[in-house]
Amino acid sequence: MNFIARICLSTIALVFITGCSDESASHSHNETEVTNDGHDHAHDHGHDHGSDGPHGGHILGLGDEEYHLEWLHNDAGKLTFYLLDATAKEDVTTTTNSITIETTVKDEIKSVTLNSTTPDAETHNCFEAIDPVLLQRLELVGHGVTAKATVQIGETAYSGEFEHHDHGHGHAH
Repeated sequence: MNFIARICLSTIALVFITGCSDESASHSHNETEVTNDGHDHAHDHGHDHGSDGPHGGHILGLGDEEYHLEWLHNDAGKLTFYLLDATAKEDVTTTTNSITIETTVKDEIKSVTLNSTTPDAETHNCFEAIDPVLLQRLELVGHGVTAKATVQIGETAYSGEFEHHDHGHGHAH
């Protein structure tokens, strides 16, 4: 069984709930969430974001880091993205009710739209999708896969490239 499959099977058995669970437009993120694979992932793109975002996920800079996305996942393929400020510490909102993730493997480009968890609200901060193929592609960034996220905020589309996250820390999955 390959490494990615072992990660997926192990985590599926352990993780059932992740991301945004409150369907209201304004909700607290103070509850404890099982959100990622439990690894400490360093980031090196100009300044230190720390190992985790405020929701416990990976940080992705948008534009010239005017904004950030924090992304979390379970290995069943549920991906959750939070829109954050320039410091990557506070939630911010946009009037756009979806974000786009584009992955490239060789010459194959796949674009996935993640919709807001509060589609009827006027502003949006949390976006989710269940897509095991997208998750696998994001886990393979740096190994022949590139990926970028795009979020429309006001009149500007902000994009950011995903970075490689080492999932091989030498412990059992």
